[in-house]
Amino acid sequence: MNLKNLKNEVLVQNTKNLIKEENRILSKVLEHLLEIEARKLYLELGYGSIFLFAVKVLGYSEASAQRRIEAMRFIKKTPEAQPMVERGQLNLSNLSLLERVSKEAQATHEQNVAALNLIQEETISAAEAETKLRGYFKLESKKRVVKIEMDEDTYQLWVKTKAKLGEPKDASAIKKLCESQERKEQTKVRQSPTARTAGVVLRRELLKEAEHRCQYVSQINGKRCDNQHFLQCDHIVPHFLGGGTTRQNMRVLCPQHNRMVYYNLKGQGVL
Repeated sequence: MNLKNLKNEVLVQNTKNLIKEENRILSKVLEHLLEIEARKLYLELGYGSIFLFAVKVLGYSEASAQRRIEAMRFIKKTPEAQPMVERGQLNLSNLSLLERVSKEAQATHEQNVAALNLIQEETISAAEAETKLRGYFKLESKKRVVKIEMDEDTYQLWVKTKAKLGEPKDASAIKKLCESQERKEQTKVRQSPTARTAGVVLRRELLKEAEHRCQYVSQINGKRCDNQHFLQCDHIVPHFLGGGTTRQNMRVLCPQHNRMVYYNLKGQGVL
């Protein structure tokens, strides 16, 4: 089959059908891994763990093997999850996350079932899922470990800065500096409508209004883009055509849709 000859709607539908099959296969793979672990077949084959078996025999990368094993173990104690995987209501990343968080919380079966309902939305991100789960299980927020390398002069300057801030701990000092910078930015002069780009204050307002999501809406199906990364502030009426850099004439787009809008204008002879 030559995919280039397919109509757009057929290509999309074929892809959806393949994803349904992919979900069904994933469910079966997890079911098979569950049986392999139950039989301890990996031991008979000379592997000390199912993880090594999955990497060495099944050919998974270490990360892929770990996710599938965690997912399989959650299904083992919460069988209600398996049909959700097959229906595409629960993705592999969130399923493995469920296993890690529920294990940390020493959750009961009833709690696990309730947790499933929290994250079965198809579009929920891993970060959103983790926040919901840790809140549900009443676990502490996950700490982020950040390693910073600096020369001796910078280190001594940092020590003096912490002393001035009255915060001996690095994390507390960084937080205070960030909060101070945030307050300074909020007092900056408002945006000039003749400026070429959105300033800090206007950008913050636009992002807040857009809920930190791309505002592009498909003219075909009315679907709004979900992208939340590397967002850009774009002029609705282009700046070179007299469009002002104002809240009313600005929107938030992801880089991909910003480029698409640009090339559409170019194709229409506007540029």
